[in-house]
Amino acid sequence: GEILLVVVGILIAIQINNWNESSKERLHEIELVNLLITDLNDRKAENISDRNSGLNMVDYFKGSLQYWYDNNDIDTNNLKNVIGLIASDDWYYHNETPTYKRLSSSALWEKIPDSLAIQINNIYYTKFTKIQILFENSREYASVCKINYLRPNGLINLNQSSISLKNKILKNPENFISYVQLSLVNVQSLNKLFKNSENSIEEIVQKLHVHIKSLE
Repeated sequence: GEILLVVVGILIAIQINNWNESSKERLHEIELVNLLITDLNDRKAENISDRNSGLNMVDYFKGSLQYWYDNNDIDTNNLKNVIGLIASDDWYYHNETPTYKRLSSSALWEKIPDSLAIQINNIYYTKFTKIQILFENSREYASVCKINYLRPNGLINLNQSSISLKNKILKNPENFISYVQLSLVNVQSLNKLFKNSENSIEEIVQKLHVHIKSLE
């Protein structure tokens, strides 16, 4: 009888220990998933901010182009802003984050459902990479614009008056209009990618919250 009680006691202790270990693993997994959710929401907020900036840029570009189409002339309103935008070559975007790199190489990726892992990887490696490529293109377009057009035509210095800038542009306005058109198309494409990524992030975050509930 005593031996049986000892054996039963040992089995119960082992079961409790296993339950505790399993509970610790679940809590750790929940913690990691929450870190991923935070990272995705941070990227979403960043993309929303960039898209709002992009919408302002679109307004500047469209206003400048519409004035040209209507009047065959260069609008001096916001002209310096437009020139500054087409010359902006400090665009940077990283498709991966330190948090994502750490989590994607952790045990978490072995525990979450494959369908979730595929969707998450698609956001970082596909959707964010497309944004990164367009950022790189924008930076290249701006550098070419500065080297081949703005600098040779005395348009790089924005301390001069808008009238002075306009007169220089009117010597060959088609070049200026072409660069504005190119910038407009590029920013519009970026805004579509931003919006698409925001929707994808919302969808996967909801699924991650459901996954957390299944672990609780």
